[in-house]
Amino acid sequence: MNTLAKKLLAEFIGVTVFLTAITGAILSGSGLPTVALATALGLMILLTAGVSGGHLNPAVSLFFFARKQLSATDLVGYIGAQLAGGFAGTLIGSAIWQKSISAPALDNGASIAVILSELLATAGLVWIIGTLADSNRGNIIPVAVGLWVAAAAIFTSTGAQANPAVSFGLLFFPLGGHPLGTQAVLVLAQLAGALVAVVLLNTFGAKAKGSKK
Repeated sequence: MNTLAKKLLAEFIGVTVFLTAITGAILSGSGLPTVALATALGLMILLTAGVSGGHLNPAVSLFFFARKQLSATDLVGYIGAQLAGGFAGTLIGSAIWQKSISAPALDNGASIAVILSELLATAGLVWIIGTLADSNRGNIIPVAVGLWVAAAAIFTSTGAQANPAVSFGLLFFPLGGHPLGTQAVLVLAQLAGALVAVVLLNTFGAKAKGSKK
């Protein structure tokens, strides 16, 4: 298996496990689904970091592409693998609880509240990852991301999807799926959040360099 194939497989497996955790935790009716999904995400990042970088999120992959740390070919492959993992994870998580996935429902879009939730959750996520990567503290990214996702899942109205692959997978969630229009708007908000994170990193990164003089 060539290097790119290994990276794509790692991204696919990581996202699959993450969506399995999200779907299964919600369907379980547990009072602590956030703990399950945040822990699963952190561990999957830890396990895949040495192979693919542990992106497990198209917004994160786009961030590294914008910084020229990921080629266009790899970006397309990563996003494809992540989206496939989103669907596979929803399918597996549903099967665990003997539920069937649903076709995406239709609606008219999303409210300002959910747009702000996803913009903030994604901006914070990418800002954390970029800051730690730039300061050679990448080893704590799995823990930091898990903590941020756990926190944001509680204080946002969307549960902090903060990941286009998650939003895609949830289109097929049992019992009706998440509405197509809403999820599409959330993905746009997530991409905008990633852009905000780039601006924050460039702004504060420049200040940090200047303060070392």
